[in-house]
Amino acid sequence: MKLKHHLLIARSALIALIGILFSGPVGFLFVQMTNPQPTWESPALFARNYQAVQDVPYYFGFLLIAGMLMLFVGHYLVSKNEAEVTQFWTLLALSLTTIFAALIFFNYICQTTFVRQLALNYKPENDAIISAFTMANPQSLSWGIEMWGYGILGSATWFLSGYYAVKSRIIFWTLIMNGVVSILTVVFTIIDVNWLLSPLGLAGYFFWNLLMIVLMILIYRYSKNKSV
Repeated sequence: MKLKHHLLIARSALIALIGILFSGPVGFLFVQMTNPQPTWESPALFARNYQAVQDVPYYFGFLLIAGMLMLFVGHYLVSKNEAEVTQFWTLLALSLTTIFAALIFFNYICQTTFVRQLALNYKPENDAIISAFTMANPQSLSWGIEMWGYGILGSATWFLSGYYAVKSRIIFWTLIMNGVVSILTVVFTIIDVNWLLSPLGLAGYFFWNLLMIVLMILIYRYSKNKSV
């Protein structure tokens, strides 16, 4: 049974990896090369430049969420063979990942369904709603939810690190690093949300994606070897 749990973790890491790649760097570059949104000025400008292709990264984001949930469920199952303190932190990590999933699912549903309809059927009286929910606006509620959601996921990876403390030091430290980086981005967002779409924000975005890509590859390789 333990071998099956490790196989589940390996497959989950692979699913999450695909979601990270195509909702992150690949999706971002694809949109920028096809139909990018101009710098945020107004809901009217957003609606005029809205294209369905801009929602592609969000759909892959659903895959990312599913993969992360599966990943933490797999770790919770396999942690039942560990010390009680490891089980405690792993269960807490799973609980936080569930909160992350709920927040980000809501966010991406808003972008692909709610905001999409408002853009396609634009009316000036909906300007305040569009401004509040579109992620084209760095000051929107959706960006606050996004950053807090991934900050919570970062906390979950930090708590999960104990599982790897004596199994893989590189995974252990990468999980902690992701937690630190994710929490710092929440702090920066609280201080000034406009940093998100600045050059510093974009650099941070690509660094986080690179960190997560490396982390998923490391977990995939470790768990794949354990499942053989």
